[in-house]
Amino acid sequence: MNKKIFYTIFCCLALIIVLVLFALRSQNDFSDVKRTQNAITDAASLPEAKPMPIVDLNDGDTYEMTAEAVKKTIGNREIRMLAYNGSIPGPLIRAPKWAEITLKFTNNIDVPTTIHSHGVRLANEFDGVPDVTQKEIKSGESFTYKIKFPDEGVYWYHPHIREDYAQELGMYGNYVVMPDDPNYYSPVNRTEYLFLDDLYLENGQTPFDKDIATHALMGRFGNVMLVNGETDYTLRVNKSDVVRFVFTNSANTRVFNVWITDAQMKLVGGDNGKYERETFVDSVLLWPSERAIVDVYFSDKGEYTLIHSTPDKTYELGSIFAENTEKEISFVKAFQT
Repeated sequence: MNKKIFYTIFCCLALIIVLVLFALRSQNDFSDVKRTQNAITDAASLPEAKPMPIVDLNDGDTYEMTAEAVKKTIGNREIRMLAYNGSIPGPLIRAPKWAEITLKFTNNIDVPTTIHSHGVRLANEFDGVPDVTQKEIKSGESFTYKIKFPDEGVYWYHPHIREDYAQELGMYGNYVVMPDDPNYYSPVNRTEYLFLDDLYLENGQTPFDKDIATHALMGRFGNVMLVNGETDYTLRVNKSDVVRFVFTNSANTRVFNVWITDAQMKLVGGDNGKYERETFVDSVLLWPSERAIVDVYFSDKGEYTLIHSTPDKTYELGSIFAENTEKEISFVKAFQT
């Protein structure tokens, strides 16, 4: 073939490819704007997201759970998000070791979903993995889960379909399985359960599409840090309290490196319960889906800050205020041993 003709054909093909890519890019940009506009419109009429409730269940108990759309205020914008029973995080289900519970689940969101009980040893048909252990639960459909808890520890539940969309928008919650030995953990003054997450926003809205994944393999870092779904987490404790923090990392990519300013921290457990050896630490590293149980001693009155730090940046996740309130008992000695 004549080189001049070949070069002309090559240039024409290259131009066609560029025009097609430009058209697709423009269509995607329009789709992003359309999704943002729909998100703003949809959020206005939705119920407000509620804070996480703690639900105590015993062996044989039944609990009804629904996936639904909610609105949540992030900064000064109303965001359309998704939730279990209207709360972000979803209800914290606390049950004793060996208990078997029934979850009657209804899907009222706009995509098929399941409930995957992350880390729990349970019957295969209730594991929530579509096309492997159960069929997807379409919008408007229901499914009944039988979940047995043979191991103490901290677990969590989330969708196993379109995690990039449904989980990212708020569908996650904890199971806490209580040990049958009352002395399994050292005593503390109180326990706080915290989900760490990062939400990705563009132009004040979530740029996700219910029909297609917008990030390959869910690989994206969020630009808004959340603790229990809030950007301004606040806790009030008593001076000299020992507080047990149970952390869960529900982010899909971010590793959290968390610590609390001016407080002593002791790592006492993780995914499957108590560690054999408790360790004083400066910070705790949590990979996506990982859990950590950390006892923290607030020795003095004042404000403490919950921090996530990286080599490049430090993020303030929330504030903890230790007040000079009289109390009957302190567990400092147990903490220090």
